[in-house]
Amino acid sequence: MSAVAWRALVQSARIVAVTNGVGFLATAVTQSHKVTDLTGTAAFAASAWTTHAAAARATGTSLFAPTRNALLAGCVSLWAARLGGYLFYRVLNVGKDARLDQFFQQPDEPLLTGPSNYPLKLLFFWTMQGLWAWACMLPVTAAHALSAASPAVVPRLGGSASLAAGLLLFGGGLLLESVADWQKFQWKNDPANKGRFMGPVGVYAYSRYPNYFGEMCVWAGLFVMAGPAVWMRCPWTVASPLFTYLLIRHMSGIPPLERSYAERYGGQPQYEAYKAATNLLVPWWPRDKYP
Repeated sequence: MSAVAWRALVQSARIVAVTNGVGFLATAVTQSHKVTDLTGTAAFAASAWTTHAAAARATGTSLFAPTRNALLAGCVSLWAARLGGYLFYRVLNVGKDARLDQFFQQPDEPLLTGPSNYPLKLLFFWTMQGLWAWACMLPVTAAHALSAASPAVVPRLGGSASLAAGLLLFGGGLLLESVADWQKFQWKNDPANKGRFMGPVGVYAYSRYPNYFGEMCVWAGLFVMAGPAVWMRCPWTVASPLFTYLLIRHMSGIPPLERSYAERYGGQPQYEAYKAATNLLVPWWPRDKYP
């Protein structure tokens, strides 16, 4: 790995750590997680523009010139603004994110040794959130680093198959994720649906987790957009879409939700029929009719 690539990785790690460090301090002081998702997604955009700015300086290119580097930074920013904005809007409407309550100190709970181990668990959460950002950003960081290492060759926008395919994958994933999030939010916000299982509503008729499939497509698309030079010279960047898949499919994404749904709705005919008929991730036509 070249010195330029190492420098870009360090730049990315540094800005991600600073952004998430600010988030940790804000949540620790206020005992509120309303800024958690805004800060967490902002770290992605901050990393993208930091490494893009470094590459632009090295190549003498305008920050907003029509280059692949600028498009990558712009796409990351669009994703971050959409997801961070949606999650912030949701937490303002709901009031809190129950998943994160375990990280906060309860009344009369001692520091470090109480059930929440406050603030150690909270610090671990923010550390993992920073690792998530840094790992997902690997293809973008590498693309910026490679152009900085070769100032004579700045990949401009044009007839590139990888760019077109990656942009299509990114755009489709972002659209699917956005629609799925909004449809679920609207359904849950209807008082008539309180306590009910959602089932085949909108795009959820074709996938049980269309928002997660869209998220996987977003990061696969950014990896493809980074281009063949990144794939060949920095093959380790494939860790970004792989990490996203593992995180969603086997760690903090689907597994806890599946357990929660099984506890709340297991045995109910509608839930069991929906589960049997609908793909877990990849959207496809239902295998059967619902009762």
